[in-house]
Amino acid sequence: MTRRFLRAAGLAATLCASFIAAPLAQAQSYPVKPVIMVSPYLPGGGADSIGRLIAEAAARELGQPIIVESKPGAEGAIGSLDVAKSPADGYRILYGGAGSMMLSTAVRKNPAFDPVAAFTPIAATVDFAMFLYVHPSFPANNLKEFLAYVKANPGKVSYAASGGLSLLNMAALESKYGLEMVRIPYKGEPAAATDLVTDRVQALFATTSISAFVRDGKLKLLATTLPKRSELFPNVPTFAESGLSDPEFGGGWMGFYAPVGTPKPIVDRLNRAFTAGMSDPKVQESMRRNALVYTPVSPETLAAYTLQQRDLYRRSIRDLKIPQVD
Repeated sequence: MTRRFLRAAGLAATLCASFIAAPLAQAQSYPVKPVIMVSPYLPGGGADSIGRLIAEAAARELGQPIIVESKPGAEGAIGSLDVAKSPADGYRILYGGAGSMMLSTAVRKNPAFDPVAAFTPIAATVDFAMFLYVHPSFPANNLKEFLAYVKANPGKVSYAASGGLSLLNMAALESKYGLEMVRIPYKGEPAAATDLVTDRVQALFATTSISAFVRDGKLKLLATTLPKRSELFPNVPTFAESGLSDPEFGGGWMGFYAPVGTPKPIVDRLNRAFTAGMSDPKVQESMRRNALVYTPVSPETLAAYTLQQRDLYRRSIRDLKIPQVD
């Protein structure tokens, strides 16, 4: 070997070591500045509000502010893609989940990102409950009676589809139990609830955001998608208690993600911060009031769950014959 080659090899080794050491040093000193958490949901909505509360509590454990940046649009795909394209340094993370990552990509023929390949899972999940709401005059007081009535009256019962998960839950019921219903699309739960209250439509899967109508006697509840009864409505039975299998989709879920390639020490640091944040008493009380269920999981467990959910949504969009968009 020539001296020139040896000098070049030595220089290359030095450069290589420096490239390896730099990210490691950054990871060990992380965080040295505020972290941006992108929320792909409408500001002020239920998902966005609980995310901000968790971020505030997690920041106390992290030792740096967590600034929430709203990027709604395209069912959450805009905010999700923003983080997917960001540097993998732990300073720009995503608060995403079933709708913004799974559904937004499953309904597109050519999605802009893969929710498994584009992200490194950090922490959570937070599961949202959905309830089956009907007008008080509807001749059913539980889920079994609802299915029996719809089956006996094909094409006569209409339901509001106020969003992706609302549609998926009802479409799955139709497919599984051979129901024939009239689907009416709505842009959001408030508009759907207004027509349900006035009996323009007869049924709706929705979150607790419209539950005030139940307390006012303007709507009634037949079932919850949660695996156990909600503290918010303890008299409302689960699917299993109604003699049915648990719904595949439920109310959806949320988790926290970093761009793929984020160093493990940074991921572990964020995991500890968000785990502490979601265990905060103020956060727990807010979750209880909104019928949310928190399940602490490791990044590895969340990665496996993300893969399972991506495949479930892709398969379900196909099997339920829900049209994809360009």
